[in-house]
Amino acid sequence: MKKLEEIKKTLEFYVLANKLKTTFTDEDNIYSVADNIFGSMMLAIAMDSEFKETDNIGRLLRMMVLSEFSKLNPDYSIEDNLKKGKQYKEEINEVNLLQTKDAKLIYKYKMLDQSLTKLLSDLEGVLEYQDLLEEGIKILRPQNSEELSKYEEIFRFYYLNFKLKNLVRTGWNEDHWNINSKRIERISEHVVGTLALAIVMDSEFDYNEEIDFCRNIDIDRILKMLALHELGETLIGDYTPFDNITKEEKKEIENKARVEAIGNLSEKNNLLEMFWDFEEKFSNEARFSYFCDKIEADLQSRFYQDCGLHNSLDNQSNNRTFKSPKAIQILQDGAKTPFDMWYGLDMNIYKDSQEFPEFADMLKLVRDNNLFTLSSGTTKQKIDLSEEEFNYLVEKIGKVAKILHEDDRVDCLYLATYQNEDNDKGRLCFMTLLNVDAYYSGFELLMDKINDFFESKNNGFIIDFYYDYTDDYFIAAPIEIKLMRLADSSIIFDKSGKVTEIKNANKEYQFHYPVDLVEYEPPIDKTLIYKFKNN
Repeated sequence: MKKLEEIKKTLEFYVLANKLKTTFTDEDNIYSVADNIFGSMMLAIAMDSEFKETDNIGRLLRMMVLSEFSKLNPDYSIEDNLKKGKQYKEEINEVNLLQTKDAKLIYKYKMLDQSLTKLLSDLEGVLEYQDLLEEGIKILRPQNSEELSKYEEIFRFYYLNFKLKNLVRTGWNEDHWNINSKRIERISEHVVGTLALAIVMDSEFDYNEEIDFCRNIDIDRILKMLALHELGETLIGDYTPFDNITKEEKKEIENKARVEAIGNLSEKNNLLEMFWDFEEKFSNEARFSYFCDKIEADLQSRFYQDCGLHNSLDNQSNNRTFKSPKAIQILQDGAKTPFDMWYGLDMNIYKDSQEFPEFADMLKLVRDNNLFTLSSGTTKQKIDLSEEEFNYLVEKIGKVAKILHEDDRVDCLYLATYQNEDNDKGRLCFMTLLNVDAYYSGFELLMDKINDFFESKNNGFIIDFYYDYTDDYFIAAPIEIKLMRLADSSIIFDKSGKVTEIKNANKEYQFHYPVDLVEYEPPIDKTLIYKFKNN
């Protein structure tokens, strides 16, 4: 898997950014920090449409997310962890110092959002819209009649988007995945999640430094596009692909809703053009934004699963997803968890992208690992082998393993499979342990011969054989690292049983070495172990 460290950094940031969704700012736990960011973003975009208050609305949106992220994660060093961390830290400091024009705008939008949120929370449903508008105008404080008409449009836009702070993401409700939590994700929170994801990916994958023009993106346009991508749901609600509506029907009603929701904002034509781009995925920015929108839901599913909030697949009687033939097929193909279903339903969205392959790589890594241990523990990548590749590995490695097993000098052979930045197939490392009293003359030459063979005949795989002595293995200086690596290795054979005892003890005490591993499918190690046990 290429760019593994960048993907891990991205996912670590995403997990920490999820606190924006789960940290609340009111006593009744109605509105989260992400809800507040969303409200501020809607005001910023509407104000920018009418008054052009900032030179770069995308930068303003990024600063909103990053400043709140830093408050919730004081022990996380953005500057040290992210490639664009220095820039981001400067933007956070700019917001905190409150000395620049943009910083003062962010503060203004935040205060206005708090006041308007209280107004609508207390009085929506009590007052008619016209009365709410009058109260809202008092908060916005226009200076003349021309500003009054603009502020009426701004309030209307904010009022519609405010609904997304209270609208639960349909995918998590009782008719779908029925998440076991009193408070589940709102659409506004999903929107902020997509921006957080886009921000960190722009940092880690250096899109605009690529020679290949097809990867160039304007991140500020993307952030604005993502901030508004759910605008249609302010009027029609949140539909999933499993809610008895075709893609064409959903597209048609969403487009109509967007036109109505934009109203008469001065930037109406530019906004509609941006939505058309997003819907049809014409530009790099639109395709990237679309991927962010989709994968954020996949990641949220994995987040819920790793938090223990998903119901099992046996408890999905009300889930409309399971009426889909595709979902039924995924279940029959061996899905064991709700995230397996999400993976099966969505992986095709990203897997053939030549421009942005990191989305597919990210989802693969998430499939095989716990989100909360990716940054600090052992990670695994599943690699699917063709029948030809599997047979080649089992046959060639099996022959070498048989030679070693028949050699009286050899006590144990085990395998560790590592991820490799330069090779998508991974690296297979075999450790051959010799008896301490073995006569090793010529054994090094045998290892060289084996390695020369695999170097010339590897079929795309990196295969290495090493050797050591059992007593040295147990007492030598690098013993701690060796033992930790052993915990995540596969013992092909162990004549004395000594290494198996140590491996079992390591597993019991979670004595792991934080490395990036590969898991092959079909499993090479299990096949080799089975052959030795049955011969």
